[in-house]
Formats: sequence, C-alpha cells, structure tokens
Amino acid sequence: MPEWLFDFLSGPTIKIAEAIWNSSMRLIIKLVCSTPQKFSTGTWAFVKENLYPWAEGIGLSALNLFFMIAFLKAVSNLHQNITLEMVIEAMIKVVVANVLYLNILNIMTTIFSISSAMAKEVFTIDAPDLKVKDMDIGSALFYQLFGLLFILAAIVCSFLMLWTVYSRYIKLYLLMILAPFAMSALVGGQEIERSFYAWMRTFLLNAFEIVVIALTMVISFKLIGAGISLFDGKNIATSMVDGFWDALNSLFTMILVTAAVKGSNAFLSKAMGL
Repeated sequence: MPEWLFDFLSGPTIKIAEAIWNSSMRLIIKLVCSTPQKFSTGTWAFVKENLYPWAEGIGLSALNLFFMIAFLKAVSNLHQNITLEMVIEAMIKVVVANVLYLNILNIMTTIFSISSAMAKEVFTIDAPDLKVKDMDIGSALFYQLFGLLFILAAIVCSFLMLWTVYSRYIKLYLLMILAPFAMSALVGGQEIERSFYAWMRTFLLNAFEIVVIALTMVISFKLIGAGISLFDGKNIATSMVDGFWDALNSLFTMILVTAAVKGSNAFLSKAMGL
C-alpha cells in the first residue's frame, strides 16, 4: 500500500501514538541515567540545605533519647545481667551512629552516582518505535477501528512509566530526610533499631531500582527488536492484512514493557530480599 494512502486511511492515529511513545521513551531514558542531584538541582539544594539539617537536629536529640531508653531498659531487666559485652556492643553502636551522621550524605550521594552510572552503562540500544512494517489494508483497518484505544494506551503507558521513574526520585528525597531518624534508632535496642535496618533496606531498594528498570527496558527492547511477536498474521490471514497483527503487536508492546517496568521494584525486593 502506498504510504500516502496508508496515512489517509489510518489518519493521525499512528503519528500521534508514535510521538507520545517516542518522546516518553527519550525522556525516561534521560531520567533513568540521571542522579537525584541532577534530576532537580533546586529540589536537591532545598532538601540538603533546609530539610536535612532540620531532620538532623531532631535525629541527634533522638539519638540521646533512644540510648537512654535502651540503657534504662537493660538496667530494669532483672532477668538479664549487664555484661561487658553488652556495654561494648552499645558503645560500638553509638560510635557507628555518630560516624554515619557525619558521612551519611556522602554515602548516599556515592550510591546515587553508582546506580546512575550502572543504569547509563546498560542503555546501549534505543527504544523501538511503533511503526508498522506491513502498511496494508489490515493496519489501516486496525487504526480505523482501534485508533482511539491505541492513542489512549500510548498515553496511559507513557504516564505509568514516567511516574514509576519520577516517583523514585521523590522517595529518594524523602529517604534522605528520614536518614537522621534511622541513624538514631540504631542505638535504641533490638526493637527500635529495626527502624534503621528497615530504612537501609528501603534506601538500597529504591537507589538500585533504577538499574533493574534500565535492564528491564533494554531486555524488552531487544526482544521487540528480535521480532518476537504475540500475533503472527502469516498463519491466520492473507498477506494483505498482515499489518493488522503488526499494529496489534505494537499495542501489546507498550502494555508489556510498561507492566515489566512497573514490576521492577517488586522483583528486586524479592530477588535480593530487600
């Protein structure tokens, strides 16, 4: 089918969907390869210079409070004697908490840079476009019947993927603010110090989630580029309507890639026990 006739029959559907999808993919790849420091310099400066010092002041006070709580709890426990090992363990935790207070921002910044560099190294291929290879009557029929659904799918999938990446940065900024509270919980005894380990697991999960997202996208792009299709019109229709199945594959490409990216956080949590 001549391209001008295909454009006339399919209308602006494929061009609109392609523009939305390709623009979103370029933006997502750019965001994936960025760090919280570069993602929004203004937000980073506000969190670092305003919110973090506020949380740090409260966290330092909580450090002394939690240490006293742990000490009084140990003293009041008549079933357990205070041993030299317990004292040494408590002092080690106090030292570790203070060292973390002094270096936690540098540690977090380093981890951000590492995860961003890993994600950047992964992206060696570009996102596949949604262009139909067989522009025939079948593809034109698909866009006539399901054109609005195709555009809607492109909008929804692009939004979900952008929100997955965008919300990660919001979580990282929040985890920065919560860091001083987590550090102070380290000296609060077995019950309270769980907050520190929970924060650490959550921080590592969200920091390196971007690497799994990058891997997921690249593997999905490779599968699509390899020609793996859910529908093959050659076995079930004549060659004149093969484009219908190509268009349907494009629709499912957007949906499956989006579902895989949305599940990256849960996959990393299960795979690494975070």
